[in-house]
This record gives sequence, structure tokens and C-alpha cells, in this order.
Amino acid sequence: MKPKKTLIDAATANGSMERLNKLLSAAHLLHCEVSDLVGEASDLMTDNGLLIGELKKLHNDFIRASDRYFREFQTLVVTDNSKMAMFSDLDEFNEMLRKWAKVSAGWKVKEVES
Repeated sequence: MKPKKTLIDAATANGSMERLNKLLSAAHLLHCEVSDLVGEASDLMTDNGLLIGELKKLHNDFIRASDRYFREFQTLVVTDNSKMAMFSDLDEFNEMLRKWAKVSAGWKVKEVES
């Protein structure tokens, strides 16, 4: 088996590392967005008594897996500039996605007379 440095150098030379970085960065932004949307949906389900049964179990499994993913990914983003760029990218992506999906931020429950 080749030493890790040799493999990394070869992948860098053939352009794979640059592509990998872009793919993982895009996937991370999507994962962050999914986590935010699922959190918002789960709050609504909880508030309305709808987060029950198998859905609640699967939701909790998803949250635990996401937490593990974010803890690990956090070790890869080490500079303050990288962290700030990531949050800036996430804010821009969130705004574009919510506009496209017609899911505005800051939505409030309608007050219903009973």
C-alpha cells in the first residue's frame, strides 16, 4: 500500500483534491441547510403534537447522526477565515433556497379564534 502522502500528492496533481474539496464543501452546505429545515419542521411537529411514533424515533436518529457529522466536520475547518466564509456561504445559500422553495424565514403560526 502506498504511503498516505504519496496518495495525497497524486490526487492533488491530477486535480482530484480540488474537486473533492468542492464536492465536500457543497455537500456540507446542503447538510447544514437540511439540518436547519428539519429542525424547523420538527419544532412545528412538536408544537402541534405531530412528532410521534416511528417518525419521532427516526427524527432522533437523524439528529444524533447529524451531531456526529458536524462534530467531525468541525475538525476540518480550522481557520477563522474558513469558518467565516462557510457561514457567509451558508447564509447566501439559505436565502436562495428558501426563495426557490417558497419557504420564507421568520414564518409565524396563524392565530386562530376558537
